[in-house]
Amino acid sequence: MTTQWKSPAGRPVGVWVVCVFYVLSAGWTLLSLALIFTGAMKMNAAQQAYFGSLTSADWFFSFSISVLSFAGAVSLFLLRRVAVALFAVAFGLNIALTLFHTVRTNWTEAVGGPGIVGIVLGWVVLIAVILYARSLAKKGVLA
Repeated sequence: MTTQWKSPAGRPVGVWVVCVFYVLSAGWTLLSLALIFTGAMKMNAAQQAYFGSLTSADWFFSFSISVLSFAGAVSLFLLRRVAVALFAVAFGLNIALTLFHTVRTNWTEAVGGPGIVGIVLGWVVLIAVILYARSLAKKGVLA
């Protein structure tokens, strides 16, 4: 029998970890975009070309991935089973959009090697979150 570590509020500690991670990630993303669009963060030519090539559809799907991920984190915090589906759809859209940008734009040049490693690590984290949420759903922790 597995012991589920619970916080004083009755949520598994892992739920808190995931939610804090997503809140910090959302904040970091918003800060990064603000720095880019205000010109406070200097971009190289490849990054400028990449951002210049983005269409309104690209921004819509990028925003959708963020909203789905954040909604997944909120749902997980509320111990709702829908969190699994929200995270899974966000992951699928993320993979599809990344592949599309790899083929259509200079995405790989703009993000560079370290950026690609970061993206892959982000996918690994998201897969772990999906598996964790799914395990909570199977145990009946998520309603």
